[in-house]
Amino acid sequence: MSETADVIIVGGGVMGASIAWHLAQRQAGRIVLLERAALGSGSTGRSVASIDGLTFQSHAVELFARSAAFFRQGDALLDAPCGFVQTGSVVLAGAEQEAGLITAVAHMQTAGVNIQLLTPEELAGLEPNMAFGGVTAASYAPQAGYADPVLTTQAFAGAARRLGVDVQQGRAVTGLRREGRRIVGVDTAVGSIAAPIVIVAAGAWSDPLLRTVAIQLDLQPVRHPVVCLRRPSTFGPAHHSLLDLTLGIYARPETGGLTLLGSLNPQVGYDPINPDGGPGYVPDDYLLWTMERLTQRYPALVRGELLTGWAGIMTISPDWQPVIGGWPDVTGLYCATGFSGQGFQISPAVGDFLAALIAGDRVSQLVPFSPDRLTAGQLLRTKQAAEPYGLLG
Repeated sequence: MSETADVIIVGGGVMGASIAWHLAQRQAGRIVLLERAALGSGSTGRSVASIDGLTFQSHAVELFARSAAFFRQGDALLDAPCGFVQTGSVVLAGAEQEAGLITAVAHMQTAGVNIQLLTPEELAGLEPNMAFGGVTAASYAPQAGYADPVLTTQAFAGAARRLGVDVQQGRAVTGLRREGRRIVGVDTAVGSIAAPIVIVAAGAWSDPLLRTVAIQLDLQPVRHPVVCLRRPSTFGPAHHSLLDLTLGIYARPETGGLTLLGSLNPQVGYDPINPDGGPGYVPDDYLLWTMERLTQRYPALVRGELLTGWAGIMTISPDWQPVIGGWPDVTGLYCATGFSGQGFQISPAVGDFLAALIAGDRVSQLVPFSPDRLTAGQLLRTKQAAEPYGLLG
């Protein structure tokens, strides 16, 4: 192999770009970031890019809390715009989810996130257009919002370039190279690159790459449609970003008087696909399913105008939890994949913690997400055994 590097990162989405910048800050040597198409052209570019500042998984609290803090100051840290818009986020729970929400809020508060439980009167004051049927508890994170996924990726990548990272777009990795118990580099469509450290952050294309060195994680790419609605002029000020656990939907405002919405139900809107076949479109039955629920919560939106939405690609792990870390029996191989719809909003902390792990630190925050939990069949039990896993646990 004629080309060499100290670290190769496979995948130029927000995760790969974040890892590259954090590694460069640690002066990890010659770092090469390889992207098969253009930066952010895979899952990242079609992300809704919400930053909720809340997780129901106790093992993920630090990832969410640190990343939420990063996004509020990301423009200054990266010396480039990330497009962050502060909307505030409201989470609605019914009787079945109430205890979980109360616990989650307490965990996030302990981690320093500005989030609180709401009284019915406070919720009505925040959301005057909302109907509250089925709601027994609610939370509010005033500093939550969303960012621009492509701008954020470009900001990470630009900051990484300024620190010397070689960002190569349009160079597809066709396989990983392994000699015994060590990773030794990658093969690409235009030649090989030797490196003692390889990080697979290739989203929906991660599983096929890992299989080239006999590692099988059973990651599943899925199509996830996003519905787009123009709110009626009579609606008034934009609603907050919303996670509605009672109806199984999320919704967030977008510039131009728009609302983006989709399903939180793992049985609706998460259809297995071949990522090379493209993300597809928004099916009519999905549109009707989401709109029926949105208009239950915001009756005034029944007069909204439906616009062309899109479908994104998520990579779902067997337990719907991220897969981050290395393998004890393959020295130098790491991954950051299988984020199951959570990747964008935790990308800053994942990049930071994974860079620390590669530098030799013990990073307790990543221990639960180690990839060997999947190869050993030790899934993160985020629900009772009889219940399906899903986006929020």
